[in-house]
Amino acid sequence: MLELAIAVLIVCAAAIYWYARLFPARWGKVRTAVGLSAPQPTIGKGCGGCSGCDRAGKSGCH
Repeated sequence: MLELAIAVLIVCAAAIYWYARLFPARWGKVRTAVGLSAPQPTIGKGCGGCSGCDRAGKSGCH
């Protein structure tokens, strides 16, 4: 019986993980509806923040 409970928990965790990966917008709405805070999107610094960028404008980063 314990094995069955553990297997069900693993399957539920996997289902939640893949739902969040495949449907991030809906997952954010579900998290908000449940009362959890949705993760804040990270703001990338873009190409201007790295030292490997070509500042002459000939090509892109790295």
